[in-house]
Amino acid sequence: MNLKHLAAFALLFTASAAVQAQNILDFPQPENVPDAFYAVTEIPAGGIIKYETDAKTGFIVADRFQSMPVAYPANYGSLTQSLGGDNDPLDVIFYTRAPLQPGTLIKLRAIGVLKMIDGGEVDDKIVAVPTSKIDPTYDDIKSLSDLPKIEQERLQAFFRVYKQLPDGRKKVELKGFEGADVAKDEIKKAFDAYKAKQ
Repeated sequence: MNLKHLAAFALLFTASAAVQAQNILDFPQPENVPDAFYAVTEIPAGGIIKYETDAKTGFIVADRFQSMPVAYPANYGSLTQSLGGDNDPLDVIFYTRAPLQPGTLIKLRAIGVLKMIDGGEVDDKIVAVPTSKIDPTYDDIKSLSDLPKIEQERLQAFFRVYKQLPDGRKKVELKGFEGADVAKDEIKKAFDAYKAKQ
């Protein structure tokens, strides 16, 4: 290998390492945020493993296995470029026709928010569906009330009990659902809080 090829290889390797070092939580939000937003999938619908995106590196880490005998009722993840009330990326639970793999980015729109307190801290969950371009199946679902009632009940039932085992875990308090407008306000605040820290 001559010097010219070696220099080209070094440049390619450096560029590749820079791309790999990109933190997925820094993925830019669309211009029309909070009407649409990007989230990284951490837990697929039906999953029992609590994957979490490490805020410093962007790597998906297996945080724990679910001790309660319940599975996530929909996909779960975090909004990119956001800081929620608990100083972590804002949480989102979202519906798709098939479970998404951990690490997958998806553009969503909010239909509501489940208000929660987890261990004394605000830990609200944005409830969302894919944007029309991603999947028009959900175009008629504009609010939580457009979901089947049983889905609303499943969401609340899951978050009510999912931390009950093992003993000694943080206490979760549900504060009910709020509409899409409240969810969008929370998304905007979380996006602004992230930008203020940059």
